[in-house]
Amino acid sequence: MGNAWKRWRIFAVVWSICCLVFAGIILCLPGRNMEERICDAAFCIFPLIFFAIGMPIRRRILRERACATARTTAVVTSPGRRKRTGKNDTFFPEFEFQAGGRTYRVTSVNGSSLHRLTVGRKVDLYYAPDNPTVFYVLDTQRLDRRVSALLCGIGIVFPLAGLFAPKLREVFSFLYN
Repeated sequence: MGNAWKRWRIFAVVWSICCLVFAGIILCLPGRNMEERICDAAFCIFPLIFFAIGMPIRRRILRERACATARTTAVVTSPGRRKRTGKNDTFFPEFEFQAGGRTYRVTSVNGSSLHRLTVGRKVDLYYAPDNPTVFYVLDTQRLDRRVSALLCGIGIVFPLAGLFAPKLREVFSFLYN
């Protein structure tokens, strides 16, 4: 986790500072009305919220991959412990596996509003050799990787759109003329 997380952390700090600088540059540029400048600056700042949500997910994934290195086959014993979150239910699947001559029954920290894993299904599970309760299942981690990539991507692409908004308006001016 060391080097990968250090790179992500440095990128997060540098990117956040860049977005604030972009917003400052946009607010100081003459030639546009104040509404456009405020909107473009907001396009640089608000996506940082998505970036801030995606980064802890990315950190957890990197931590799990660094600690949990031993591979085994686990069986899904329950589609999930139900936890009520607002209007929706979230399910945290339970797995059973053997490590070091002992049987472990663990509950995933990755929740989903859908039953993605059926009872009795065999899945690849990676666990920490010194503490088998630290684990991850590749099938459940894939969705988290996608979600974190989407959130971080929004946090990266939208500020660039805010920075280049005047040029984008020129290109698409035919739509509102």
